[in-house]
Amino acid sequence: MLVDSHCHLDRLDLAEHAGSLDAALDAARQRGVGHFLCIGVSVDNAADVKALAERYADVDCSVGVHPLDVKADAAPALDWLLRELEHPRVVAIGETGLDYHYEPEAAELQQASFRLHLQAAGQTGKPVIVHTRGARADTLALLREAQLPQAGVL
Repeated sequence: MLVDSHCHLDRLDLAEHAGSLDAALDAARQRGVGHFLCIGVSVDNAADVKALAERYADVDCSVGVHPLDVKADAAPALDWLLRELEHPRVVAIGETGLDYHYEPEAAELQQASFRLHLQAAGQTGKPVIVHTRGARADTLALLREAQLPQAGVL
């Protein structure tokens, strides 16, 4: 069995499947994909990925805020993230991390968000899905600083 460990089912172009997510998932299943991890990337899509996980038995999800979705006036809060992580189909945290490629000026804001996600991982024991681009040294430094006992995906 194959597992799609990083998909964005809420953002698929379904034109090839007549607009049907059911048809897209069935096509993947016919090719041997037996489970899907639908990745959360923002506060706004957390409800969507959880709804997909509730709808399909072979879909689980993660919640978190992608570094390019972190905004100064709407940075994720720890209490929001911890509440989202209580959902039984939320099996991981993220997609989170650092991305200095497009917005190097947002480094401090991204680091604060990443630390918050890592803190939630320390409290819940859930693995972290880490996105990193143009920020290798800082990403590794923050992961070391967090000293998480569980694994994640980088």
